Amino acid sequence: MRDRPPLKLKRVAAFHNVVLCLLSLAMCVGTTTELAFRVKDFGFFSVVCDREHKAMRGRLLFWMYLFYCSKYYELFDTVILVLKKRPLNFLHVYHHCIVMPLFWVYMQTAMVIHWVLVVVNSLVHVFMYYYYALSSFGKTVWWKKYITQAQIVQFVIDLAATWPFPFLYFSKGGCSGSFRGWLFGQVVGASFYKLFMDFYRKSYLGKDKKRE
Repeated sequence: MRDRPPLKLKRVAAFHNVVLCLLSLAMCVGTTTELAFRVKDFGFFSVVCDREHKAMRGRLLFWMYLFYCSKYYELFDTVILVLKKRPLNFLHVYHHCIVMPLFWVYMQTAMVIHWVLVVVNSLVHVFMYYYYALSSFGKTVWWKKYITQAQIVQFVIDLAATWPFPFLYFSKGGCSGSFRGWLFGQVVGASFYKLFMDFYRKSYLGKDKKRE
């Protein structure tokens, strides 16, 4: 394998990225639509706490589960990089390895509030995989750094939006989900924020300083 030349895989990579772009769009729209129906039928609190276990079922559960499964398909990103003999940095490996157990915990505990992560992450991935698809054909995209900015904002939203969970979980009525699952998510979200901020500083802010 070491002696073999790197594979180009231009069409394979482009197809893979287009699939994930469209899948992300479908998951974002599908989850948001089902959330609207749940709010209409059971109120907004049902998609935050779901004490009566009415929200995390049916089509909303389908979209949540599809999002979880998509994280396994995203591992093909790594396969493509390896076959191209591109270096795998810590951020890439850590990101792909940690999200699967995280969302498995969310699914197992029916933690409905993780829809925030599903919607925001899917939205960001629409543009991210669109960029990757263009890059597969050697096209330069001027808005690359804004994708990283969007990812950083995503983690801030994820952390802030799910912060009330423990207060609701330990309240008299309780909530679906688990405190350990929430804590796991907070640690992962905070680590992602730190790693992506470091990546942004090195990739963009460092270059800007050199130009000056």
